[in-house]
Amino acid sequence: MKSLRTTILSICTGRTLKMEMLTASPLTFLHLEFLRVHVQADFKATVKANDFDFQGAYVGFSIKHGRSEDESSWFVGLGFRASNPESATVICPYTIDIFAIGTFEVAQNYPLEKHEKLVYENGAALVYGCIRDMVATITARGAQGLMMLPTPTFMNQFDRYLEEKKSTTSKNPKKVKKVRSVKS
Repeated sequence: MKSLRTTILSICTGRTLKMEMLTASPLTFLHLEFLRVHVQADFKATVKANDFDFQGAYVGFSIKHGRSEDESSWFVGLGFRASNPESATVICPYTIDIFAIGTFEVAQNYPLEKHEKLVYENGAALVYGCIRDMVATITARGAQGLMMLPTPTFMNQFDRYLEEKKSTTSKNPKKVKKVRSVKS
């Protein structure tokens, strides 16, 4: 029986590989910056990184997004953290604290009312892919071995963001300050 790797190699190296036309995304990834990168081996872990199961580990992400001042582009900031507090029962082979910002443009012909959701969810997925690659690159020569971060989904994250924003706003309504007009 052929291994999966052998099967994939035979498919990819075949001369009759059918090529499909590439369809451009309405989201263009313009730029990426890492603002914080901290990866440290934790020797309390009982397994090396390549055998680590993230289930039950203290891992999470945060998303910040917005528009440029001239409204020509969007940004998505994504943070990822894997920590090992004293109470942790599952110890991650590395503690990780990383934050990156991606800058994006949305195609002008894409419906305006869908821009923010597209940027929030797809932009976060693109930035996370870069974070995942950075962590893999750093840990490839790390003491605990190569760490491949889990593959999350950012689908419906924008809806959750809107729900959270709505509940926060309803709990803390902004006070409207009355201003008296002054006649000259």
